[in-house]
Amino acid sequence: MTNSKFWKPVYQLFKPEEPLEKPEDIRDFYVSRSDSPVEHLVNALEMEDDPAKFLLSGHTGSGKTTELHRVEQCLADNYTVIWIDTATALDRYNIGYAEVVVLIGQEVCRQAIKPGWWSRKDDRLLKDLEDSLKTVIYQDKTNATEGLALPDLLTKMGMTLKLGLTREMTRSLNIRPLLSEIIAKVNAIIQAAEKDRKQKLLVIVDGLDRHDQMTALEMFASPLLTELNCHIIYTIPISLRYSPSFRQPMQRFQDCLDLANIPVFECDANLCPTTQPDQMGRQLLKQVINKRLARLTNYNTQDLFTPEALELLCKKSGGVMRDLIRLGRTACQVAVKHKSPFVGASHFRNTIPKSNDISRVSAP
Repeated sequence: MTNSKFWKPVYQLFKPEEPLEKPEDIRDFYVSRSDSPVEHLVNALEMEDDPAKFLLSGHTGSGKTTELHRVEQCLADNYTVIWIDTATALDRYNIGYAEVVVLIGQEVCRQAIKPGWWSRKDDRLLKDLEDSLKTVIYQDKTNATEGLALPDLLTKMGMTLKLGLTREMTRSLNIRPLLSEIIAKVNAIIQAAEKDRKQKLLVIVDGLDRHDQMTALEMFASPLLTELNCHIIYTIPISLRYSPSFRQPMQRFQDCLDLANIPVFECDANLCPTTQPDQMGRQLLKQVINKRLARLTNYNTQDLFTPEALELLCKKSGGVMRDLIRLGRTACQVAVKHKSPFVGASHFRNTIPKSNDISRVSAP
């Protein structure tokens, strides 16, 4: 067996751009953290009779998406969970609260037309929402909506949202009344479906944390994002979380939870990182690596990464989960280069940027 073939299965375990979302990956790879929002969100939602709105902030790559997939998994038996990824559904350079509101309406509608989701005793609810969505699509004069059934209409809707609708719509009409109309019709469907299914609806809106502070502030300054009558969790940029301009808009949400990077160095009394290793944080990061390696049944996984190499990986990751996974992949590449059957600290010590030596903190 060549060295590259030996390391390929290990390399494939480390995919930094992919959060844990498959049930088997969460089962095998997930490591619970002391600041995980999962238990808090699950308990809070189970105790709420009225629709609750939550925010989740954290540095890019801190693991927010994985934590929310864990929330989704924990609540799947008792809630209808709709997952919305704005990073793939919307244009990051042409996004505002209008696109987000319409996207949520679209996805609720997509859920509502699934066979067996609810009895749909009154099809007028869907027809009313369909008419409102057609009004949105009509703003793009190249889109013909006559005769479109809901599945095709939703496809058109997705294409329109991907291009962005705010600029075009605001040229031709006041956008807020139309959005309020869509929200009212979506709320009617939510109310009917929850009553019919005897099951609450939870919408998780991921991806909004990837936008700059100004764009995010403009979005969340609108009260429309909290007017849907279902449980909703939004991710937000950490810069928005600590912005003085967000103090007032944040009051419309039940709670804003923080997901910190894992500490790899102890902090002093002023919360500044020292050079003293944080053993608990590093142990958690090593567990993340080891749980992935445990899937390799044909390897002696204890010999793949030396203790010194694992310590260096933790230190250089800065406590950022995505960087840790990326460095695990880099370690495999370096081992192939050195034709080595194991990863040692000396193999890749000089291949990792020194900028990662001190762990990043959660707040500016």
